[in-house]
Amino acid sequence: MSHQFTSGVFLHNQPAWHRLGLVLDGTLPAREAFRLGGADFHLAGRPVYDADMQPIDGYQAITRTDTGATLSVMNATYEVVQNEQLIRVAEALHSDAVMDAVCVLAGGKKVTFTARVRQSEGEVLPGDPVNQYLVGCTSHDGTIAFSAFFSPIRVVCQNTLSAALGLASARSRRQQGCRIRHTRNANALIDRLPELIDLQRQQFTGGMAELRAMAAAPCTASQFRRYVETLFADQLRGAINDRRGDASTSRPRRLEDLPAWEGLSAKFEGQAIGSDIPGVQGSMWAAYQAVTEHLSHDAGRSRDPIEAARQRLEGLWFGKAAATLTQAHELALAATRS
Repeated sequence: MSHQFTSGVFLHNQPAWHRLGLVLDGTLPAREAFRLGGADFHLAGRPVYDADMQPIDGYQAITRTDTGATLSVMNATYEVVQNEQLIRVAEALHSDAVMDAVCVLAGGKKVTFTARVRQSEGEVLPGDPVNQYLVGCTSHDGTIAFSAFFSPIRVVCQNTLSAALGLASARSRRQQGCRIRHTRNANALIDRLPELIDLQRQQFTGGMAELRAMAAAPCTASQFRRYVETLFADQLRGAINDRRGDASTSRPRRLEDLPAWEGLSAKFEGQAIGSDIPGVQGSMWAAYQAVTEHLSHDAGRSRDPIEAARQRLEGLWFGKAAATLTQAHELALAATRS
């Protein structure tokens, strides 16, 4: 599938963007959620052969033992991390968080879960809720480390765009979670979970205060233009021809040349999700929300809407969109102090 979704279970009656997978009301124990999501499979490193069926030294094929599918070819020193280790992390949450989703991507190359952190919910304005999630993930192709980190973005879903606490101000991702090398032991991560969750709850309180300050800070149309110009400065560099191929019509790029500008402007002016909540429009919170909604709902270069959605999710987690969202938070927060 172009969106790389393979299987998953989505709880609390909230489906993913692609409407695939199993959707259930309420939550489940971690191990059962992994089983129903098809994420409890095992892996093995198997020999790699050349065209003459001779084994190639120094390499191994990382293979699903249930389907026989090869997920990647890695060097011989690569140590497989079983999905069991991720299940153990999810089980270690106990009463600190409730399972929310389990997802398998690209035939099993990536496996991830989200759990909703208890005592990390609040409202920026009445009727404008924020939730925080713990994300656990691993890959079987070496693309991401065995990790746990906090995020306002529910895995494979775009409906929690209003938070961005996990991207708050200058906090680095190292402070937001724990990433370890591909080893056979998840104890390092499990041992840190109580500390990390406690720290995140403390940060949540401070983060809510920051978001409420944004809601109280006014933002005019001209201020919003400058805000977007700063965030997308890299896309506004250089010149553009008013007539394609005609250098005589060259001029500096402006906001109206930015593909995202029309949508961003409309969101700020009242078309964003939640704009009808009293106190949102005309605030730095509205400016910040316009950007977060664009990055989580509209960005993505693929013409296939599902593939574009997958690109958005990966960008928010691991790509440039995460850096843009962090800068958007910092700029909006700075405006509350001016």
